[in-house]
Amino acid sequence: MATKLENLELDKAHYKNLQPHLIKYISQLPASTKRCKNHKESILDLLDIGIIQVSTAFEIVMASLTNSTVISDNKHDLANGADCKLTTARHSGYGKSYSAPVGDIAGKDGTLYIQCYERIQNKFYYFAIPKSAYCKIPKSSNIEIPFHLDGTPRRIPGGKRKYANWWDFECKSLTDMSMVCGTTGTRKSTQTNQTAANSKPAWADLFVGLY
Repeated sequence: MATKLENLELDKAHYKNLQPHLIKYISQLPASTKRCKNHKESILDLLDIGIIQVSTAFEIVMASLTNSTVISDNKHDLANGADCKLTTARHSGYGKSYSAPVGDIAGKDGTLYIQCYERIQNKFYYFAIPKSAYCKIPKSSNIEIPFHLDGTPRRIPGGKRKYANWWDFECKSLTDMSMVCGTTGTRKSTQTNQTAANSKPAWADLFVGLY
């Protein structure tokens, strides 16, 4: 399904944040399949008309960084057990609240890797939320990552929290997020992560289960 027109600029922002990682791994392709590396403008053109699904690009990036593969089934997106989510902060409650929703989490059985775009200050934030923190949220509800109205992270949520403080699961970057286990939500040791970084899968392996 094509991207809705009102979401195109948000998708482009998410894609541009992922692009350095995509280009890095595209560079590992055989020469005959590197055409996209030299056609950034064409990719942006496709984004403009809503053809490219940026969520798939995010899954590929996280599969690369975690030395996993994309499988995209109902329970998780990656073979390591994690599910990948893109979200953008928006106003609600007649402009009185500002937060980033993370939905479609019912039935997920691993860590949520989240890239969050805050459009007022034009910043990205990353979260690795374990299943234990979100498993009691009803199917009809979302995770809501809170911000102040000026776009500043609301790391100390106001009022009584029903679930977790989602900012407790903030990561510094996509690479930092990849150090959190997709199954348990615990942080891997630096040595374990370095081993994975030195044995990345072939590019084609990242598409296992997509075709």
